[in-house]
Amino acid sequence: MRSLTYRLSFNTPAFLGNAEQNAQWRTPPFKAMLRQWWRVVKAKEFNYNHGEMRRAEMRLFGAASGSGNEGSHRSLVRLRLSSWQEGKLPSVSSGDMVQHVEVPGGKVGANLYLGYGPIGGLARSAISPEESANTLTIHCPDQEADDIRKAMQLAAWFGTLGSRARNGWGSLHIEGEGIKGFAELKIPELTSVIEPRPLTECLDVEWLHALGCDSTGLPLVWRLLKKGDAKRQLVPFNSWEEVMRELARIKIQVRTSDFFKFKGGGPGGHPNPQPRHLLAYPAGSQHNVAGWGNNGRLANQVLFKVHRHKASGHEGFAATIAHFPSRLPRHMAVGRQVPDQVAVWEEVHRLLDAEKANGLGRIKGAQA
Repeated sequence: MRSLTYRLSFNTPAFLGNAEQNAQWRTPPFKAMLRQWWRVVKAKEFNYNHGEMRRAEMRLFGAASGSGNEGSHRSLVRLRLSSWQEGKLPSVSSGDMVQHVEVPGGKVGANLYLGYGPIGGLARSAISPEESANTLTIHCPDQEADDIRKAMQLAAWFGTLGSRARNGWGSLHIEGEGIKGFAELKIPELTSVIEPRPLTECLDVEWLHALGCDSTGLPLVWRLLKKGDAKRQLVPFNSWEEVMRELARIKIQVRTSDFFKFKGGGPGGHPNPQPRHLLAYPAGSQHNVAGWGNNGRLANQVLFKVHRHKASGHEGFAATIAHFPSRLPRHMAVGRQVPDQVAVWEEVHRLLDAEKANGLGRIKGAQA
């Protein structure tokens, strides 16, 4: 057995709850996160075959009775946190206002927009970025250690935990075991861990399995920094709140662009999905899709994460936006006219590339 040790903290508040929905450090969410990124590391090895991958995952991470042919057995991977302390942040504010043409008054709080549910309404407590770090120890078979390290590296670059995590909440900061940070997120370092997969091939699969790349082979990863005083200078943001405000602005800019504006809608909803429905679902009570209703769920494929970053003598925060593409599940597509999914996501990428003047740019072979 091999023991791997990491120091963990959060860069944004984490709505990581216990059974009472009170914020608390607990090992189960970390194990679920590890399994998620382990799948991305191993997916190509299994030719993206969900069944084969699931059997290998159960052999390593354990299986309950009735989970296929593997039988019930304990996990070969064990996790331990140095503390199961509760979060000390009673609630998170709605944040600075950003423009949103589709809401009453034309403005919305950035934190509320990205974190509706745990923020606003029935507000939830959170683990604060100011709270002390925790130690995570992973015990695993020696022959699995390299894949576990790679999974933790992906978590360091893209991993978030808790409610609304795909919008940047619960952005995890990881140190130890050779972990590379935001400054080292470059194409050679990334491709030494995983191989990005063309968008068209990713859209053959229904689950999060690979980082996408465009038709030129460029990974679908963007880095967000703030424009500095000097020409073309990019510097860290002063606070995580500033980063979340900019992420909210970018998300609103994409979703309310001409391409993604809803046509029709109302109490009767839409007979077929529109391009915006493919970004995430539900999409508002006036924009249900017939047959999907309020209970349909489609998670965002574009992952936001806030990072700590130091550059040009300035220490602060930055962010990544990464696309892990997958197709609309068959049960949601059958019997319906579905927009061209490649065209939908290529438009998202085009809109993100158009934010370059605002400090959002693709990762390259070398970064500042």
